Amino acid sequence: MAVQTPWRVSTARLHRSDVGVVPFRTSDRKHLHQAQHRADRGDPRVMGALAVMAATALFLGVWALKTVNVQDIGGAGLIQVLPVAYFFALGLSLAGFVGSLGLKVLRPWLLVIQLLVLIVILHGADPIIHGLPRLEASYRHLGITDYITQSGGLDRKLDAYFNWPGFFGLLAMLSNTTGVHDLTWAATWAPVGVNVLLMPALLALALRLTSSRRQAWAGVWMFYLASWVGQDYLSPQACALLLLLTLVACVLTVFPGWPWKPGNKLASRLRNLVRRLEPGKPAPIPAELSRSAFIILAAVCAVLLAGMTVAHQLTPFAAIPILALLALSGRCRLRFLPVLALLFPVCWLVLAATPFLLGHLHTLFGSIGNINAAASASLLNRVGGNPAHQFIVYSRLAEGALVWGLAGLGSLRGRRLGTRWLAAAMGTVAPFVMFPLQSYGGELLLRIYLFSLPFAASLVVLPLLPAGPSPPGLRQLAALLMLGSVIAAGTVTSRYGNDAIENFTPDEIALVNQLYATAPRGSVLIEAVHDTAWRYEHYAGYRYQTVLQAEPARPGDPQPGCASITQLVPSAGAFLIVTASQVTAADLLNTGPSEGLPHFIDRCAVQGGWTVEYRNAGGVIYHLQGAPNGI
Repeated sequence: MAVQTPWRVSTARLHRSDVGVVPFRTSDRKHLHQAQHRADRGDPRVMGALAVMAATALFLGVWALKTVNVQDIGGAGLIQVLPVAYFFALGLSLAGFVGSLGLKVLRPWLLVIQLLVLIVILHGADPIIHGLPRLEASYRHLGITDYITQSGGLDRKLDAYFNWPGFFGLLAMLSNTTGVHDLTWAATWAPVGVNVLLMPALLALALRLTSSRRQAWAGVWMFYLASWVGQDYLSPQACALLLLLTLVACVLTVFPGWPWKPGNKLASRLRNLVRRLEPGKPAPIPAELSRSAFIILAAVCAVLLAGMTVAHQLTPFAAIPILALLALSGRCRLRFLPVLALLFPVCWLVLAATPFLLGHLHTLFGSIGNINAAASASLLNRVGGNPAHQFIVYSRLAEGALVWGLAGLGSLRGRRLGTRWLAAAMGTVAPFVMFPLQSYGGELLLRIYLFSLPFAASLVVLPLLPAGPSPPGLRQLAALLMLGSVIAAGTVTSRYGNDAIENFTPDEIALVNQLYATAPRGSVLIEAVHDTAWRYEHYAGYRYQTVLQAEPARPGDPQPGCASITQLVPSAGAFLIVTASQVTAADLLNTGPSEGLPHFIDRCAVQGGWTVEYRNAGGVIYHLQGAPNGI
């Protein structure tokens, strides 16, 4: 039997059934207002506990990463050597964010802290463990920046990178301005720095793609959880992605709407189609801009497009279908912007990147429309190597398919609920337009995933959160935490699966330094496998050659012989460098001779004309005597 309390409370008086109306004293009214204010603000003890969870996860995660023994990292990458404490810290970070997302009143500062901890733990593993830049491309990019800094100019015939110098010119300018010429530290911590810089653009974009702030924050969180491609190193791609996200967020914030007048027949049909696809309340249109503000902000969008164009080869072409589909769905009223997105990269390619265009016509245009060639380059040719490497490749394909599949379910759920989903869906599918155009060295599918992820992430979380501002229930929070845990575990596997190939040791850096100290300027420097941390200086001071590419061998490929090395040696001789990372790459990818790279090198060395110049734990340097009739 329910017991009725004799008191009934209002903000002005107490009602008691056996007494009547009892007015509040001033102190009682003050205490009630304070209690209501605390309830609206949120319990500070809960927020304090969530902040402590974040600090604990950060400390425990960094400590666990520092205990990893680099020598134990094998073919499956970090997943096989990370201690249990790391996964506990990662789980604590995920639980802290989900708990912060479930507060009655969202606290942006607390959510930012949770995301920063996640970035350090999940995307800062390489700099914490290795303390050196990852990927041989990072060292190459440092060398290009050093060349521009030292020479003050560009040599467009030297390398394709110099035909898109925007990113490297910016680095060189910052280096000269600050007087900091050694940017190794920046390349080392770039994965953390790039992801931190992406956060404002991601949040601004997610707020326009979703119907609630909780969905937006959850979408940003999901982006970081599912971002396994690893293009957040010191690279033009990272810079161009930041510009692309900023551009799209600006368009959706300031210039939403239809680029055509309502009387247009095509526009009317598109409007009706969009209403059927997204029958809910349309996104609010911002107040009309003044003419000067409109011109300034439109010019900012054009500058962002131009920045992408001079910084990266591929990203401007990804912007074309994204902006076009946003315009066709009533999300971009700047009708000239998709046109500029097409004109800028085409004009740059024809007028500014002429040396690259003339030398790579077949590479650029030879496979247009050939879907089989694109699929082979992006899928079939990458599924190779030893079983550990194949496991990593399949893990990446599975995670990509999972994210895209969940984004599709999120689109269906959004349409059913009548909430915002169409713009996110347009951004998710738009990059696929590039698939039949060019293989991009076999990396096109990876880049498509990267370009679509900021949009897909907002759709992935849509079914797990309420459409309105109310906080999610315990079941929704539990489902979100479970999904985040699965995707985070997949990212640890996929992102760091090639860790043994992509990172280098101090001994290898010392070996390269000794190579530069030994080889006279202008010499031919040969790497056995294209996986060497070099060219960070003297970018144009030597002639660099490669014997074997770091790619899985395909059935029917001929076995390399010693002639594949000697044919690269000029009459004046050359220097061959064989590093530990090259040996690991050849082993994991099954590239090169079946006998293994060390035995192959030893067999060629005994044929005469090879002298060991230097050897340490990182590898060996050979001096190769040139033949009188050499090249």
